[in-house]
Amino acid sequence: MANFKSYFYNEYKMYKDQGTYTWTKPSDIDETKPILVHVWGGGGGGGDYNLAANNSGGGGGGLAVKLIDVALLNSTESVTVGFADTGNGTGGTSSFGSHCSATGGNGGGNAGSNQGSSGYGIGGMGIGGDVNRRGGQGGSGYYSDANNNGGGGGGSAPPPYGVRNGFTGGSGSTYAGGGGAGIGGDGAYGSYVGGPGGSSMNLPAMSQSPSSYYCNQPGVSGLFGAGSNASGNYQAYTSYSGTSAETLQSAEGGLIIDPNNIYFGGGSGTGACYYVQSSYHVEGKATSGGPGAGGGGAGKSSSYNYIQNGGNGGMLGGGGGTSAYSQGGHGGSAAGGGGVFARQYSNIAPQGGEGLVIVQYARLIQ
Repeated sequence: MANFKSYFYNEYKMYKDQGTYTWTKPSDIDETKPILVHVWGGGGGGGDYNLAANNSGGGGGGLAVKLIDVALLNSTESVTVGFADTGNGTGGTSSFGSHCSATGGNGGGNAGSNQGSSGYGIGGMGIGGDVNRRGGQGGSGYYSDANNNGGGGGGSAPPPYGVRNGFTGGSGSTYAGGGGAGIGGDGAYGSYVGGPGGSSMNLPAMSQSPSSYYCNQPGVSGLFGAGSNASGNYQAYTSYSGTSAETLQSAEGGLIIDPNNIYFGGGSGTGACYYVQSSYHVEGKATSGGPGAGGGGAGKSSSYNYIQNGGNGGMLGGGGGTSAYSQGGHGGSAAGGGGVFARQYSNIAPQGGEGLVIVQYARLIQ
């Protein structure tokens, strides 16, 4: 593997919104140091069983990392950031000129071929880099009937510097969706309770057994901060939707992106559950992951679930899956979205994240 820490840089550019841009080679660029380019493809969206007969999570975009000699650069280079898929297609390809590129991940409803691999929610692949990695596959969806189902969590994009492929989203199971994957671990499977997401450095605990579905699953600590707490359940009248306060802590941990470092250090999102108790419904919310971590999945004890959305993934982290008539969590940059049985009403599709391109280089110090 190339040593991507061999040079000291003093400038960088980051492109994280879908589209085409122009990187201009500075007139005072240090020609003794190759530039370092990271290219991630767009994430696949979560599958919607009602539309594609599959509710797997979306795959993460691939990653290409490359050192490029300054002499090989044009005066300007085109930078493309791949679009986010919405479930039945493939995320857009990202690229840096003709030097390297990365395909997007398959949506959870797309089992087509993607750079030599195929399957629902398969990850994209880096092309032309010194290191090329595949994005994590979305977790398998589960379907028994229109009431008993769970969407898979989204796969993560590969971690920076290409140390490994992306991680896999948690599988959906009885009444619940899986957690989204992080760059440090797979998402957990769901069973009644949604699975928590994988974090930026740790694997999550496995989901609760069906007998303990009143409890929600906490997130996992990341490199720079804690995961979300096990959100306190709160009650609402089934017919009137009155609520009382809940205690809910967001995932902590930030990121470092500068001319010489790319680190994502967030904790993961909580897996949560909805159940009916007498005339009340009781729930704890699934939460989003921090940078590099996955969102929590959502589940239910029984009956239909109209309100429990999966948590969104942080940058490079997959979105959490969910059960019937809700919305899967969106993937963070370059990661896959969580699957769902059927979106409620006008909810938008559980999207993957748009691609990401980071260029690090050195300018001469005057």
